[in-house]
Amino acid sequence: MSVPDVPRRSAMATLRALLVIAAPPRGRFLLSIALGAGAAMSTVALMACSGALIDKAALRPPLYTLTVLMAGVQILALSRGPLRYGERIFSHDSALQAIGRLRLWLYDEVEPRTPAAFGHWRSGDLLSRAMADVDSLQDLALRGISPVLVGVLSSLFAVGLVAIILPAAGLVLAGCLGGALCLTSAVAWGHQRGLGAREAALRGELSADVVELLRGAADLVAFGRDEELLEWALADDEALARLARRRSWTAGAVSGLAIAFNGIAVIGLLAVAIPAAGAHRLPGYMLAVLPLVSLGAFEIVPPVADAVSRLSHHLAAARRVLAIAELPTPVIDPSDPVAEPTATDIVLEDAALRYGPDSPWALDGLTMSIPAARRVALVGPSGAGKSSVVNTLLRFWALEGGEARLGGTSLERLRQETPRRMIAWVAQDTHLFNTTIRGNIAFARPEATESEITSAARAAQLGDWIDSLPDGLDTKVGEQGAQLSGGQRQRLALARALLARTPILVLDEPTSGLDEATAERLLNDVISTTAGKSILYVTHRLDELSAFDEVDVIEDGRVVSRSAP
Repeated sequence: MSVPDVPRRSAMATLRALLVIAAPPRGRFLLSIALGAGAAMSTVALMACSGALIDKAALRPPLYTLTVLMAGVQILALSRGPLRYGERIFSHDSALQAIGRLRLWLYDEVEPRTPAAFGHWRSGDLLSRAMADVDSLQDLALRGISPVLVGVLSSLFAVGLVAIILPAAGLVLAGCLGGALCLTSAVAWGHQRGLGAREAALRGELSADVVELLRGAADLVAFGRDEELLEWALADDEALARLARRRSWTAGAVSGLAIAFNGIAVIGLLAVAIPAAGAHRLPGYMLAVLPLVSLGAFEIVPPVADAVSRLSHHLAAARRVLAIAELPTPVIDPSDPVAEPTATDIVLEDAALRYGPDSPWALDGLTMSIPAARRVALVGPSGAGKSSVVNTLLRFWALEGGEARLGGTSLERLRQETPRRMIAWVAQDTHLFNTTIRGNIAFARPEATESEITSAARAAQLGDWIDSLPDGLDTKVGEQGAQLSGGQRQRLALARALLARTPILVLDEPTSGLDEATAERLLNDVISTTAGKSILYVTHRLDELSAFDEVDVIEDGRVVSRSAP
């Protein structure tokens, strides 16, 4: 399913927005640049000193005339390691701090838009943005900005060093080095421009296909459709492989150009240095220094071109992540929220709700009420609007018309967390975490005692089953409760809701997947355990209605009848 379109930012606007959100710590980042530039300059200077030392030593001068060069070689050789190590330490530390802020920002953007804004998104694509795209953005500072700045500084140093030795040679190196940097960067950008966006989109599609393939493996195999979805995933993978080959060809072309320019620079430097040495304007032993400086200086060309090449990918990843913030926020907290109400009565009056501008009305003028401590059953056919009532009460979706009130206060005047703190909800597909039974129940109230967790489990008809397990409450439930049956998952979710101790309980088909005897015992335990609480009970089982104070029948988004059982 396609993702809603979002405005496309320009490259500079994207980088500015990203750096505002997740700029690396300035001091540490600048220090890493200085250390990286120092390491690159040490390489250039080491090539120069070692060349001068070898050439001068070949003339067999007095030993004392070589001491300065020998000391320089030793110092420069020893300094490269610590400088490079320091650069790695500070650059990675600053990048990790920046990516940490980006992850927090992303959660803050996703949380208020869940679930309404992501109803049309594939979960694998959202996961790809939150994981792969965010991870790739840590390279923006490490392999994007840093190599360019280091390359500029070390290039200026190399050109300046050669210009001091021989001004004409400085001009030759500047021209060749500048030409190499510009041409290789242009080739890298031209070949990779737009490639990052296609690659990021394909990775999102592949991630979504794989998630769907794994989650629906049993159904796909049962209906013989597994090969079809596998072919889709393989097609995305092959497209990614083609893009990777294109990236490799570009890297090869950049490397070839760098080598070619380096050769031209060496020839050009010798062409101006030999006549200068013949005219005694340049010491003879310096003839080896200039080409060696060129070799050291050109080491920064491939990293700079690679940084430019990666820019397309970084921009694509940044746009995909920033696109989440550009989605509308369906439910917004009021600027001046009122305090949590003390009463717990619920009223929906002429409530109108739909899940898209062109979607049919899920609630179409629905009016109903749940007085405090009253147990109300909500029945109706699938698609009648029962779950939409729940979505409205929990503030997952905002009404387009009418009003919903909690304790006499409109939900629009309360923070979103207020009704969620007052209402414990058991959905038909409640998420279970890949941890123990104890951890899943205690999720509702982490400070709960052992006896409270056990009481909630027994009220949800899980006591005998838990007692039969070797590890009891410490039994792992598996991913999404894969080690449990459907009825056990539902009862575990109910135990979690009972432990929450909220004044209002919303139960959506809590007895689905249970036999009649167990369902009856479960309902009786819930009724006795929740005395004094308001209950909204969504069900299809008509034999359960006698336990409730009121039964509302809903059809086409409206309550069509209201009666006592």
